[in-house]
Amino acid sequence: MREICFCGRVGEVEDREPVILESGEQALECPDCGDMDPVSWLHGEARMGVFEEAAERYARRIPAVALSAGSQR
Repeated sequence: MREICFCGRVGEVEDREPVILESGEQALECPDCGDMDPVSWLHGEARMGVFEEAAERYARRIPAVALSAGSQR
């Protein structure tokens, strides 16, 4: 599912980082500007599916981020 952030980033909503806000609400963070989107326009299973996919994509990116950070030393 593609979306546009306020900062102008265009991409898959599932490519945002899943986070838990202080209120306990789930949100997706824009990787470019840090904008938090609770995706309140999605409900029920659709919302959970987006968060699960975002978590899976984020987990796959973690090793790549760690490797690139290590090579910059």
